[in-house]
Amino acid sequence: MALMSVVDYHECVWPPKLELTGMQAVQFMKAPVWLCTGFPTLALVPLLAGACSKYGFSLKDRTSLMWWHVNLFWFHTGCDVFSGYYQVMPVLTELYTRMSPTHSYPRWHPNRVHFDCAYALELFVEAPFAAWMMYLFLTQDHRRYLVELVALAIQFAGTVVYYIPGIMRLEHACWLSWADKACGSVWMIFPAYVFWRTLTSYRNGDSKKHS
Repeated sequence: MALMSVVDYHECVWPPKLELTGMQAVQFMKAPVWLCTGFPTLALVPLLAGACSKYGFSLKDRTSLMWWHVNLFWFHTGCDVFSGYYQVMPVLTELYTRMSPTHSYPRWHPNRVHFDCAYALELFVEAPFAAWMMYLFLTQDHRRYLVELVALAIQFAGTVVYYIPGIMRLEHACWLSWADKACGSVWMIFPAYVFWRTLTSYRNGDSKKHS
């Protein structure tokens, strides 16, 4: 959201042209689509943090809960579904097109079909999984770690589908293209970390902790 607030979306140059009047931030913050996604992303963080402290959640449960929270409301829905697929989020839609100019084609055009496959996966699978994961962690359901591995594997695969075609074709529009790929790598690093952590835990004979 900080990127949306200060980076001028009208052109992609290096160093970035900044918009510091606040008008760009107002443009997206007053939009209903942001109020349904970006606002709850920010507003629920202190409430969830308070609940974690009150009920004594472990550090890894707190981390996972926040991960699924920001993915549900912002990254899956506010960013990719509303900005990349439906293209109705002010400012961020334009930034998506700067990052990957193939977003200027209609949905499901052959030039952007890999993006739309990933967006559909997020809309119909990943976002519902994120909502379920929030519920499982908030209720401390004993199945949460198993289901999380499935959800993270889907995220990992979706990230590969999203980025690999552009990488293999050496597509590059401007610095935002590299920033996008750098940020996107988080959706491979975090799932890989949780998978490694789980394997290590079971290897050390701590499987009872997952029940």
